[in-house]
Amino acid sequence: MSSILTALILGQAISGSGIGASGISGPTIDARSAIIVDEASGKVLWGRNPNTPMYPASTTKIMTAMLLLEHSTPGEIITAPQGVEDVEPSSMNLKTGEKVRVKDMLYALMLRSANDGCVAVAHHVAGSVPNFAELMNRKAEQLGCTNTFFTNPNGLPDENHVTTANDLTLMARAAMKYPLFREVVRTRKTRIARSINAKDLWMVNRNKYLAKDPSADGIKTGYTKAAKSCYVGSATRENFRVITAILGSEEWVVDHAAMLRWAYKNYDRQVVFRAGAQVGQIELSGLAKPISAFTGINIISIIRPGKTDGTLKIEALPDLRGPILKKQKVGEATWTDSDGFEQRFAVFASEAVDLAPVRGNSLLGGTLWLGVGVAGGAWFLQNRNRRRFLYGRRKRKLV
Repeated sequence: MSSILTALILGQAISGSGIGASGISGPTIDARSAIIVDEASGKVLWGRNPNTPMYPASTTKIMTAMLLLEHSTPGEIITAPQGVEDVEPSSMNLKTGEKVRVKDMLYALMLRSANDGCVAVAHHVAGSVPNFAELMNRKAEQLGCTNTFFTNPNGLPDENHVTTANDLTLMARAAMKYPLFREVVRTRKTRIARSINAKDLWMVNRNKYLAKDPSADGIKTGYTKAAKSCYVGSATRENFRVITAILGSEEWVVDHAAMLRWAYKNYDRQVVFRAGAQVGQIELSGLAKPISAFTGINIISIIRPGKTDGTLKIEALPDLRGPILKKQKVGEATWTDSDGFEQRFAVFASEAVDLAPVRGNSLLGGTLWLGVGVAGGAWFLQNRNRRRFLYGRRKRKLV
């Protein structure tokens, strides 16, 4: 039987009309589609049409860069394929057969937004652009993207190449788990090495917001005539990282700044349970006492200032049996904050718990042994009397 800690739950679900998770009005922006997400938990803080499929332009390169990191090492060499000179700009002016390290190619992709570099990556990882697009779509599905379909690695116009603001934040959160990716996207300018075009070495980031806000640390700009301005951004203030995605904007810098102001004004990062803290108890039949359960990680809640209410539910593992060892995983906990957002985490035993003592029936035991004794005694007496009778008869015959 699991232990449940309960408190008041308030709040309402996010809507596509621009209402925050707490029911408050969102920022004033121009973009047709946008979303603000807590990077650590994935909690959606606000959204406008976040699940509407739209053209992503060069924000596509977040997926391309992530797959490059996933399928290669930083020092690995990429060789530009035949025909790379024909790829539409933006470009890093690659030449057929030119060699570039994976790490340098990441800077070319994410800073200069090199479309030709993306084609080289596609051939390096998957052998061709169509094969790489299949890989992109499989990865998107694995991440939980439900309205994404990629046809190329760079975001050049294609009516079938679409994603959503929400799906882009799923990709961005996954990519930001790579330290090298985080290093690249916050870099404003760097010099790369390459084998042929030695006159074109400097990669300058097109993300103008990095210079405007010291808390900014990525991620990717994008623009085509059909898509308008697009942006996936990241900012970190007091260990609270926010991811934004903007699609179909006339001025993404203004929109992104307004979204960050709104997010940091209306939400705080609060530690609900610190790693090692006891969060509740689990009662299990057959144990000497309840199991005290603790969390192995910090449980962080992104909620409105002053809001600390929520619900904690602890469920024992279905096959849990005693005795219990110290630090043994014993269950799963669900923390539901005041906006209704859930976080699940494992819980562990704070101390060893033995089985409950077996209370044996001494009367039954005594009766059992008594029964054996009586039966044995009867058998002994019966046989003794029989021996005496036979011995007496034998003795009389001898006489």
